[in-house]
Amino acid sequence: MAYCRAAWHLDSIHEQELPPGPCFIYGNHSNNYDPFIYNAFTRLGESTAGVMTMECLASGPVAALFRATGIEGTRKRVPEPHLIRRIYRMLDEGRRIVIFPEGGRRWDGRPAPWIESTAKLFMRAGAPVHPVEIVGSYVGWPRWAPWPRPARIRLKIHPALDFSDCPTLEEGLRRLKAPIAADETLVDPAVRPAWAFRPAVGLDRLLYRDAETGEFGGWRVEDGWHATSDGGRRRWQVLPDSRLQEGSLPPVSTADLYAELRALPLPDPSRGPILHQHARTWMSGRGVASWQDLRLYHDRVEWGEESLPLERIQYMGLERSDRIWLLSDKGQFNAFFPSGSVLAWYDTLGRLSPHINA
Repeated sequence: MAYCRAAWHLDSIHEQELPPGPCFIYGNHSNNYDPFIYNAFTRLGESTAGVMTMECLASGPVAALFRATGIEGTRKRVPEPHLIRRIYRMLDEGRRIVIFPEGGRRWDGRPAPWIESTAKLFMRAGAPVHPVEIVGSYVGWPRWAPWPRPARIRLKIHPALDFSDCPTLEEGLRRLKAPIAADETLVDPAVRPAWAFRPAVGLDRLLYRDAETGEFGGWRVEDGWHATSDGGRRRWQVLPDSRLQEGSLPPVSTADLYAELRALPLPDPSRGPILHQHARTWMSGRGVASWQDLRLYHDRVEWGEESLPLERIQYMGLERSDRIWLLSDKGQFNAFFPSGSVLAWYDTLGRLSPHINA
């Protein structure tokens, strides 16, 4: 919490105070420190418990500290009945539980698909469910950026939602999504950072294709403040709030550019692998990690001498901003990317195999 107050100017907009007692707290999530920002506004003795990705709780003193404060690990979209039981136990103990229902930080500041099992939990548990919106989360520290920007972050507590009329899942999702559905790239000027250190660094993790040529890796960050694309013919200045400006033209949202490249057709399969990346790979519980050439084709993933057909992948997820895991009947495959865009792999796998995470 001390880091949060040092990095950003924090204040709150209270439509309603959070009452004492067990409850769920959820909201938008773009900044790695969002859970700690929540706790910056809680009273002494009322710190939150919550759910965090399993990798953060694997080992070490930080993992031990998280577990001691009531943080439970999850593999996101993988069914985990045992996790539900532990959450009910925390409610019985009177804890306030933070869950980010989109399964991780937003990459572009816009709403992402919900994990429906989280919505079912909120609707059925019988505890108050409080939407708490973090205004300035994305412009304060985008997921793709290596360091924060000094934004003015505001916490907006919405009234608790009511499910006493037993709505359908579709209606429940509509109610749950509405309070946090804002586009985080569109914020009041008072929230936007006035300056940022080298704001273009990391942008190629998000904008991983050239919108004109379709080339993967077509975006280039030049000097920390500028980026080029469209075959190198266009050059943008990256503003402190992550918008891009070309000359005297109005600034462009990174989310709009990301949406454009996601709509591009995939390359012809006859041209070889769609993506090719040097990565540190390992199978959970089997041997040690090693550096391999990782290749993605239209029907399989290859690394070294091994191959995994896409049809056998059941679930996948991203950890931090540089790791991806794939769960199949062979076990869990993991890859760490020291450079390049792990998001390119996640998005492309989702397009090739819509059954993953379904």
